[in-house]
Amino acid sequence: MPNPRRRWLEFAVGFVCVFVGLALPGRGLGPLYVAFHAWLGSAILPKSLGSGVELAFVVPSLGEGPWTLPLLVRPPLPQAPITIPIDLRALLFLPTACFIALALATPLASWRKNAKLLVVGVLILEPLLLVLSALPIVSFLGGTGPVRAFDLGRAAHVLLQMPYRALVAPPGMAFIIPLFLWWILLKKLSRLDARLAQGPSLRDGGASA
Repeated sequence: MPNPRRRWLEFAVGFVCVFVGLALPGRGLGPLYVAFHAWLGSAILPKSLGSGVELAFVVPSLGEGPWTLPLLVRPPLPQAPITIPIDLRALLFLPTACFIALALATPLASWRKNAKLLVVGVLILEPLLLVLSALPIVSFLGGTGPVRAFDLGRAAHVLLQMPYRALVAPPGMAFIIPLFLWWILLKKLSRLDARLAQGPSLRDGGASA
């Protein structure tokens, strides 16, 4: 029977190694990560809103850092355009790296189960982080910023800003999301594996009866 302390130690060491390896990449990964999300955002984001405000993701300049994705907001003249810098490393990459490290370091029965945990988790986590990161931008364009692209009431602003301030804005809170998702998926997959393991025995028992 494996030693629980040894398993926890191996899990902790594996998590730290994978997370540090992902969190301290070469500078070349940042622009690729930003370029992918700029393409994704351009495919999803409407180019123009009904108020005449135009939105566009632009290639970041060298001074903005390799992980910053600028969102250019062009209001109708005579208002001047503004740029909203989005820190993809803090908002998306590091929480995702945390989940990847958790999924790979978890001691499961086979690497296929780790792969299943990883793929399912990332497919849930990435859209969730994108939505949470977009909430303050929607509130900003809805009246809290200098450019009003559309009108939002006070209640809508509260609903938009509360999840961001609770789950993303405080230091370290962004890592609670991947940690909680990892724990939930681990429990779900464990229960599913237990049911699948019990299935043949239940069928055999019924046949023998």
